Amino acid sequence: MNRLIRLCFIIGSCLVASNPLQAQVHTFEIRLGSHPVGTVEARCNINGAARHMEIKSSLETRFVSKFTDISCDYNNNVLVQSRVTRSSGKNSDDAKATITRREGARYLINVEGEQSALNNTEILHSVSDLYFAEPKQINRIYSETLGKFLVLKSLGNGEYELTLPDGKKNFYRYQKGTLKEVEVNHTLGKAFIVRTG
Repeated sequence: MNRLIRLCFIIGSCLVASNPLQAQVHTFEIRLGSHPVGTVEARCNINGAARHMEIKSSLETRFVSKFTDISCDYNNNVLVQSRVTRSSGKNSDDAKATITRREGARYLINVEGEQSALNNTEILHSVSDLYFAEPKQINRIYSETLGKFLVLKSLGNGEYELTLPDGKKNFYRYQKGTLKEVEVNHTLGKAFIVRTG
């Protein structure tokens, strides 16, 4: 009987250890003024030293439709690869992609066909991370969409300012370490990404 109990315990432990941890899933609503115009779903799966994040967003107004899929893979907290696909319609013929891939001590970056490289660096934090954890003590973050590092500045009280290459600023607001709202200065005007679940 004791052998049977031990065997069941060992099998159960192996099953629990082999299953990845539950995914973190956060949903957001995109608002222009007080009008909802889209959604964002952020998903993070962790399995041992591997972490996979997906951010899917869709924005639809009378004048524009925009769909973005971001996928990031980390191993031992270092970005291994990311892929961003953006399209302005429901068909993928106009899709634009940014791909970042680690190769040895450097990253190869392809932004819509233009190749570049980041040498002798490790990407430890990307913009996708901002959806899952407050970026305490981080002052530079990699944009998977733009293929470059951006300045991140803490403003206090859980608010962070992300400066884009064109000088525009996005603001990330956290409560108790959880992202509650993103203020985006967009070509359509000021948009808010507000957590709903």
